[in-house]
Amino acid sequence: MHIRLFHKTNSRSQRILWLLEELNLDYELIHCDGSIPTQAVEKLANQDSSLKFPTLHLVDDHSTEVISLTETAAIADYLSHQFNDLGIAQLSPSEVLEYYFWKNFAEATFMPDMALKQIFAQIVERTSFPVRFITQLLKFGFDRGYLNHALNQHLYRIDAHLKNHDYVAGEHFSIADILLWFPLLACTQSNTKFASFQHIQRYLRQIQNRPAFQRALEKGQWSAVQFQSYWSKAW
Repeated sequence: MHIRLFHKTNSRSQRILWLLEELNLDYELIHCDGSIPTQAVEKLANQDSSLKFPTLHLVDDHSTEVISLTETAAIADYLSHQFNDLGIAQLSPSEVLEYYFWKNFAEATFMPDMALKQIFAQIVERTSFPVRFITQLLKFGFDRGYLNHALNQHLYRIDAHLKNHDYVAGEHFSIADILLWFPLLACTQSNTKFASFQHIQRYLRQIQNRPAFQRALEKGQWSAVQFQSYWSKAW
């Protein structure tokens, strides 16, 4: 089976690129920054050219059929199921519970709150100057009324959990760590006060030192400077 990943730099698709490296799989990487390149359109054939990132194509070696899969968590689950690695097989019963919680927490709770933070910041930035104060007041009210408290609570909870765990599911690195990494890094880099969460900082250093992570950064053309600049605007 041929694997093809459509990737956008500094986006959430970096996690699937990392997973492919952790699984040591052969794959074709197509960068889709800005407009979709000609080679990407050709690969899409008769499929919808309005790509989401990440999009994974699976091409059967014995046919022309292309299976297209989107949504980071869905892709991660599928790859884990197919290749029986980095999922629940390596975990104890108690760790399985942690695995399912943190994997879904990352995508269903943490990432949506970070996305809202960025959406409100973008609305303010794109509002014309004479009426910008209106969207600034809207952002201020939503931040004070919900988002800032929610994100602080997320970090306190994660930091307290990591005090007694090497990884979020327990003693073993898993897909839950890969999925949590992006919103956690975005949040900690968006506000300097979050550097005080020492267990989170230890955890990030630990998982980011993995060889597969470093390979994925290079292949994905990751820019730490651009990433921090983008998310810091959310505050």
